[in-house]
Order: sequence, then structure tokens, then C-alpha cells
Amino acid sequence: MAAYLGKDGYLTVGGSTAAYIDSWSLNATVGTADVTGFGDSAHAYTHTLRDHTVNFSGTMDRSDAEQATLMDQFEDATLADVALRLYWAPASFWSFNARLNGMTVNSQVGDKVSISWTAQVNGAIAATSS
Repeated sequence: MAAYLGKDGYLTVGGSTAAYIDSWSLNATVGTADVTGFGDSAHAYTHTLRDHTVNFSGTMDRSDAEQATLMDQFEDATLADVALRLYWAPASFWSFNARLNGMTVNSQVGDKVSISWTAQVNGAIAATSS
């Protein structure tokens, strides 16, 4: 069994690595529909659609072009899908298009200014593994 280390992960936006991102998560769910029929003695369900959301965060750096691309969507209303890749190893990643739906900037005395984003995956995700 291969063990992956968090230190090897990173995120790209449009093919370029976003600087100072130190955390990401990919959340996957599958919907279900009740298909119970008359005369059934118990509920029956079937799977419907897959759904994915993503969260990522790190140290805010306005000079980083990729972070600036993400911040611009919330600052000047240029909302559009962004092409993201979440790497869990140097040549292993999930790729997808996503619609950003949240940004949080946090500043505390004695700490860095941090930034985080949430996004809804728009379409399917693809996994590439080396």
C-alpha cells in the first residue's frame, strides 16, 4: 500500500501552481432516490447523481497570479469556471472545472493573513495517477 504525504500536495489554477496554498479537501457525495413500490416491505433506493465540492486555503499573496485570478472573481464580478487540479503526489491529481462560491480572508494579530475558497465542481472529475 502506498502512503501519500500531505507535503507533496498542491493545487493548480489553469495549469499553474497557486503559491502558498497549504491545505485542500475534495468532498464527494452521491444522491439517492426512493424507488419503493406499492407492496414493498422496506424502502428501496437507487443512486442518482454525483456531487463534488472543494475547499482550499493558505497564506494570502496578492502578487501570485493564480491567487489573484481567484480573488478577482469576488472583487470585480468576473465569475466563470476555473480549471483546478488537486495533487496528492507529484504526478497524481484530480482535475475538474469548478465555480467558486465562497472566499474568506482572515487576519489575526501575531499570525499570517490567511485566505480560503470554496467551490462547486461543475461536471465530472478525472483522476490521473502515476
